[in-house]
Amino acid sequence: MYPLPDDDMDSTDGEVRDTLLMRSRSEDALKQLTVNYASIPSESLLAPASSLHRQDGNSVNSQPAKQTPKMMPYSPSRRRGQNRNGIALWCYPQTNDGGDSVANSDESEDDFEFVVHAKEILLGRTDNFDLPNCPERGFRATTFSVFSMSRPYMRAMHASWICFFASYSVQFAMAPLLPQLELSLNLSKQDIWLSNVWMVVGGIPMRFILGPLCDTHGPRFVMCVMLLACAIPCALSGLLIFNLPSLLFVRFIIGSMDAFVPSQCWITTMFVRECTGTIMAIVAGLGASGSAFSQLLVGFLFDGWSEWTNGDDDLAWKLTLIFPAAFAFFVATWAYLNSDDCPLGNFLDVKRAGLMLERSAVDSFRSGVVNLNSWLLCVQYAFSSGVDTTLCNGIAMYYHVTYHQKISRIGAIAALYGCSALWARGLGGYISDKIGNRFSLAGRLWVHFFFMITQGGANIWFARSEELNASLFAMTIFSILIQISTGTCYGIVPFIDSANTGSVAGIVGGGGNVGAVVLGLVFMCSEYQRAFVIMSCCTIASALLTPFIVVKGYKGMLFGKDDHDDPSRKQQSPLLVPKMRHSPHFVKLKRRPHK
Repeated sequence: MYPLPDDDMDSTDGEVRDTLLMRSRSEDALKQLTVNYASIPSESLLAPASSLHRQDGNSVNSQPAKQTPKMMPYSPSRRRGQNRNGIALWCYPQTNDGGDSVANSDESEDDFEFVVHAKEILLGRTDNFDLPNCPERGFRATTFSVFSMSRPYMRAMHASWICFFASYSVQFAMAPLLPQLELSLNLSKQDIWLSNVWMVVGGIPMRFILGPLCDTHGPRFVMCVMLLACAIPCALSGLLIFNLPSLLFVRFIIGSMDAFVPSQCWITTMFVRECTGTIMAIVAGLGASGSAFSQLLVGFLFDGWSEWTNGDDDLAWKLTLIFPAAFAFFVATWAYLNSDDCPLGNFLDVKRAGLMLERSAVDSFRSGVVNLNSWLLCVQYAFSSGVDTTLCNGIAMYYHVTYHQKISRIGAIAALYGCSALWARGLGGYISDKIGNRFSLAGRLWVHFFFMITQGGANIWFARSEELNASLFAMTIFSILIQISTGTCYGIVPFIDSANTGSVAGIVGGGGNVGAVVLGLVFMCSEYQRAFVIMSCCTIASALLTPFIVVKGYKGMLFGKDDHDDPSRKQQSPLLVPKMRHSPHFVKLKRRPHK
């Protein structure tokens, strides 16, 4: 994040000098702030304002000739919201001859009318932050408190994992019902695995797209839209699904509305990257446990509805899928109304205040695409998270076919598999941060390499287990190592390209879906034992790519060197505080006494 300029910074002679004047009806003292004039859109030359004061001491109401534009009274119906905190802003650039460029323009008076929700957007809001933060990185928090729900930091963290939890609850609600769908729709084993493949195929393009969208529109907004979009087809599954093509279509739509990438991007806007490994892993782990919750709940709900409908299993599975959808709808509404995109507020309001540089989703995506490290992590995530997704979809069916367990029991077994995500993924991020803070990025890479190799070995052990109890024990160890590997992977992501973390997160996250598609096709075309061996070989092969991850300014496993003076080590995503130290174009915010 770019640093704020010094408070005593003056504009350069001969350049455009802008003064942003304001008056506050509240008693809160506002700190001085400089923002990039180029980042303020024309409609942000603001102001309703009846008693603002200019730098020369004249009242705005006096309107000296060629100095003050004629203003229209503020109409709440013409702008979103009202000035809830009593702060009105007015900005007009002064030319070299002392005139007013705005006064001489032909633009509509509406272009100068704008009200900022100042307490939520301006730096005065930072006085109430309960966590230590770094102003030079957009007021991102430097630590976290898991048991706090205060805004903006911890509220965003908990909202991100709860939304991801609800998303996974919807996406995997159908998994324990697949044996019943197989009977109701007269499907084969290949048809069931094909539906699993279609579910994760939908998420591949969306994960690549959602990263740049989070960089431009804010992760909170994107998250809630995705959550609502997946809840609707889930609730209507009983009406929409009547044969194989309709099943594939519904699962494709549900799978494409993925909330994983927004949940990870949300963390990067709130916390510095030195601690995001742990936090992102905790969020991903708690969110991924939604699959366990859903499969356990759905299994028991199905049995309950089956008894209530006098054994009509076809109606029972249709009624069962309404509950995860209702939960997702409630969570999306709560998160949208009670959380923030970034420490200074929501992206839309911060942009309107001129406190955020406009980002192009295309440019952000392009920067992530051309980075080789993004694709190396993408491959590795394909065989860590991709393995996890494949097993979330197929573990219930595997125990149903191999050990002849009924739906309620396979739902419980699938929940046992998914429960490791509650803590093991967070453990992976914690280990990555601890080792990384001592041994820099090289330590993170070595930890990631180690757990990827052990995950592949545990996969073979699980595949060769024949007894039910031995298989369950091997599955538990295997699932723990999978979650740790995904946590260590995302401990590396914030270091790849700090200016385009959303794009990198989208590419890496998309790898998880690609891996799930590939492995789903393997399971569809092979026997279970053979498919598990192929899965383990792919995991070990992807781990061997780790030495080739080299980030500028950091020493890798085998290549590169640490350079503490490299600018890339000191900056985080330039989203919130534009760099103005070396620019003559700036605007100063000053508090004017209320008269």
